[in-house]
Amino acid sequence: MSARQVPRMRPLPTLAPALRRWFTAKLGAVAEVEFDGPDRIAIGHSRAMLGVRVGLPEGPREYVLRVEQGGVFGTDSLRELRLMRALRRAGLPVAPVRWFERDASVVGAPFFVMDRVPGRGENPEIGSIRECVRLLHRQHELDWQGAGLAFLGPPATPRAATLGQIEHWEAIYRDARFLPVPLLDEAAVWLRRHAPPPRRIALVHGDPGPGNYMYEGDRIRAITDWEFAHLGDPDEDWVYMATIRGAAMPRDEWQGLFKTEVGVEVSDEAWCFWEVFNQFKGACANLTALRLFADGVNPAPNMAAVGTSIHLLLQSRMAELVGQD
Repeated sequence: MSARQVPRMRPLPTLAPALRRWFTAKLGAVAEVEFDGPDRIAIGHSRAMLGVRVGLPEGPREYVLRVEQGGVFGTDSLRELRLMRALRRAGLPVAPVRWFERDASVVGAPFFVMDRVPGRGENPEIGSIRECVRLLHRQHELDWQGAGLAFLGPPATPRAATLGQIEHWEAIYRDARFLPVPLLDEAAVWLRRHAPPPRRIALVHGDPGPGNYMYEGDRIRAITDWEFAHLGDPDEDWVYMATIRGAAMPRDEWQGLFKTEVGVEVSDEAWCFWEVFNQFKGACANLTALRLFADGVNPAPNMAAVGTSIHLLLQSRMAELVGQD
């Protein structure tokens, strides 16, 4: 798909009339519903997050739209919502997903709609972080076959799960790049050479931790942002939570929390590998943001920042880790 063909969300102030008609039809209302919004909840990178409030005779309902942004990070909305529905059926705290709209004419890009879950997402305290650790362990223990997650593509062998993730992100980088990035090429070779076989295959969130859940007090109301989820090595999640999402807390405190709360220990070798991998994944994914910014598909400043300064910071940390090997 060329840059000019990539669907792009229209300016926020223009969306209300079309969304009001859309929700009226989806909710089966006789007359057009009362409608407030949309309001931007978060800028986001892979998705734009919009909140709306719909008035009905039985009372108002609040929803969140996750709107695609031209394929940032190489993720797919339909896959994400299928996973969310399956996990909610399996008993994990995931927001109910109501509808998927692939017709870009409504807001300018495909989107899906879920219930708005009450709570906060920023600055979590230790109680909700502990609950996040327990829920991540529960997610890893989930019978993913029984939960109907085979559509995620089960790996042929445990080692193939790790190698498949390296190949996936390397392909994302090669598709988005303007020129070769030698550090990423070399990192892919290093990762293949050092890939540890997972002890087991589990559902991996891919972006777990503070900032990607909604909470009230110590209770987590919903785990969010499932676009990176896949079947693989649960150590990927533990290291990601500590080094990417939870960088404000020292590594040894995270490791103590993992051991105390759920009995999880990650070896030094596995920790090093997955920290390199997560930096590699981020650096590869961030090039998609720069590509869309440069092509004029998504001119938001955060796309430029993600694809340049954050991309380089991830590469720098990755090189530092590999240099210590």
